[in-house]
Amino acid sequence: MSLANPAPGGNNPQKPTTAPKAVRRIGDILIEEGSITPQMLDRALTESRATGTPVGTVLVKLGYMTESALGKALATLHGMEYVEAATLEEVAPEVIALLPHEFVKRNLVIPIRLDKQMRRLEVVMSRPDNVRIVDEVSLITGYRVIPRITTYKEVLTLFDKYYTIRHSTDDAMKALEEDLASRDNIYADSIASEIESEISADDAPVVQLVNSILLEAIETGASDVHIEPQKERLLIRYRIDGILKEAKNIPKFMANPLISRVKVSSGMDIAERRRPQDGRMKLKVGSSEIDMRVNTIAVQFGEKICIRILKPTATTGGLEKLGLTSDEAKKLYKMIKAPNGIVLVTGPTGSGKTTTLYSAMREINTPELNISTIEDPIEYPLAGINQTQISHKAGLNFALCLRALLRQDPDVIMVGEIRDHETLEAAVHAALTGHLVFSTLHTNSTAKTITRLLEMGAASYLVSTAVLGILAQRLIRRICGKCKESYTATVEELEILGMQNPEQDIILHRGTGCERCGNSGYEGRVGLYEIMTMCREVQELIDQGASTFSIQDAAVRNGMLTLAMDGKRKILAGLTTVEEVTRVLGLDLND
Repeated sequence: MSLANPAPGGNNPQKPTTAPKAVRRIGDILIEEGSITPQMLDRALTESRATGTPVGTVLVKLGYMTESALGKALATLHGMEYVEAATLEEVAPEVIALLPHEFVKRNLVIPIRLDKQMRRLEVVMSRPDNVRIVDEVSLITGYRVIPRITTYKEVLTLFDKYYTIRHSTDDAMKALEEDLASRDNIYADSIASEIESEISADDAPVVQLVNSILLEAIETGASDVHIEPQKERLLIRYRIDGILKEAKNIPKFMANPLISRVKVSSGMDIAERRRPQDGRMKLKVGSSEIDMRVNTIAVQFGEKICIRILKPTATTGGLEKLGLTSDEAKKLYKMIKAPNGIVLVTGPTGSGKTTTLYSAMREINTPELNISTIEDPIEYPLAGINQTQISHKAGLNFALCLRALLRQDPDVIMVGEIRDHETLEAAVHAALTGHLVFSTLHTNSTAKTITRLLEMGAASYLVSTAVLGILAQRLIRRICGKCKESYTATVEELEILGMQNPEQDIILHRGTGCERCGNSGYEGRVGLYEIMTMCREVQELIDQGASTFSIQDAAVRNGMLTLAMDGKRKILAGLTTVEEVTRVLGLDLND
């Protein structure tokens, strides 16, 4: 006999009702753990919806958390074990061979451990909730599959390690030498049109050689690759942390096929050798693609090529990624959040101006703002931002594009560079009519930027009114963390630092050189910054036509740190050396 109460109007027992179980999301876990704040999550969700990028990936890109922290949170969400690529033992070739290359590339699932007795295969994935992939792996291998979780970046790291076919430069050079010897000088100076298809084939020796050079450059952290024909050789140099280093010497007879391969990959005319050409190319590294900007120019012994490696990390963070102090970040943040005015970033080529501008735009990029850029060239695509490439052939310069953009209802405009009076006049007009304008100039300091603007024909009262602030910057090498050692500052170093006859020894740091830093003593770079805001005293001096030195002194009295002051501070903090700062700034730090 049933003890259940009869259902109204029938004999069937009534089923108890339960509220649906709430679905936990990665953001909820991260907030519970205290890894992020609700405000951080809201911003990441906004960008995630706008770009289609997973919210966890966005949080890492914004610098709110590390890849490792994200992986552990995903493991908590799915109730699984988290695996970090760096802690894994070497995976046996027989385990790697269990899954076809194309399947791994398409699904990003990596086998890591095999237990033949238990008929069990462990794999790592960034999406362990994808049951279909787990079932397919089991069907292909015949083993019971145990999925482990890791981040998307870690999967790419493992794929690149175990599934990317690599050719050493020496092996590629040997293969190309044999190939050329068998072709009876087919790569002579007058390159025939039928050769183009051969140097475009993925398995051609020249392709293997070019790829090995570029892969090595990427792995060593190079920003540029220089391919330079000499009288008796082809010299390959990498720019690492701002310093050019000789990497390879290639026999001269290989120059033509190698240069032709780069030009074909970059969309250039291989028959044109006298005029400079510009192009772009991509290189597949694991499951990701690295963009490169390529330029050729005729030199004495042939064509020189410079390849700029465009690193995605340049656009993956806001202002917190720049290495500014809290006070500096507040000043810059106040400028870029203003409703109108001009914010200028200055410094020589290669000082990180583009990274700073992209970081600033990323910081304020929301669906409510119409942000547009005018660039030459467009270095990185920015989601949610309208980017325009100028074209001198079509008569589209910065000034013309800027005037056209003003009819596109913009809120924020980034002008790649102010080069002439016409562009400056258009930028000032835009700022005074309610727009926020970002741009760059090639000057050495913030105060000298004021002088440069006046020399370009801007009225002093317009400069003091339209310009919100100026940021001058440099990049200096950071001391290698592995071989870093402390020592007592020498008399010469104390003089440079303006610290003669200190009461106690001044302890500085340097790198002794190790395998990790290529025996240079440095690894990576850090920024030096000088931020001038338009305080009343500075504005009055500009209106009066005061000298550069008077303007700089007034800015310092109002809280500005000069590049030299920031350099001195970073030396004493153990981030870099006296030698490195004086190399970049070329002055005494007591100036």
